Amino acid sequence: MRNCAVLLMIIVVLSMFFAGCTQFSGTSPVTPAVPATTVPTPEPETSAPPAALTSAPQQVVTIIHQVSLIRDIKDSELLFTLQVPVEWKVTTHRLINPDNSEGLVYQTDVVGDNVFYIHTYAVSRNQDQAYRDQFRKWSPPPTETAVTINDITYERFESTADGKTTVAYVARKSSANERGYASMIAFTANDSNRFERGDYERIVASFRYFGGNFASSMPGEEIPRVSPPLVSSGSA
Repeated sequence: MRNCAVLLMIIVVLSMFFAGCTQFSGTSPVTPAVPATTVPTPEPETSAPPAALTSAPQQVVTIIHQVSLIRDIKDSELLFTLQVPVEWKVTTHRLINPDNSEGLVYQTDVVGDNVFYIHTYAVSRNQDQAYRDQFRKWSPPPTETAVTINDITYERFESTADGKTTVAYVARKSSANERGYASMIAFTANDSNRFERGDYERIVASFRYFGGNFASSMPGEEIPRVSPPLVSSGSA
């Protein structure tokens, strides 16, 4: 009986042994490899074109310069002529002589209220110098130059203050006309009017003397001679 038990135990042990050998010598199940996933290469980013810069439309202000027709006017006694807009009323009156001056003096009002005027005076020892001394006292002191216009040589004075530019031309004695008259031309232009000064300068540029023999044939309307304006006291 004991021998049978031993034999049975040996058979069990051998069975377990062969069973283990069969397991380890067998082919192990192979786990299929997971195929590698191809990561797509990202395309380079393309930046969007910058939006076109736009600016707000600017308001354009058009300034129209109304240019008037011009006409010739003349003074056959004082022997000068100039050109002015057709609608301007130009007159001449006699002045009381300034201090330390001699001879007759006339004022031609191109624009009233002493905005633009011409003094025509008999050449004397002190008249032209009196004008120069007066203008050199302007504040601020004027810029002084010598200019020649239509064969007349002037000392030119210019000063700007309070939004206005004042210009004066004093003719030299050597430029007096054949009757011994010389001229001083002065105007005051508002700087706020971009065209006013240029318009006045063009009138100055048209001023010229002529000979007495040409007085009747010189084109242009005669400048009317008027009485002197009244002063505040009521006397002439």
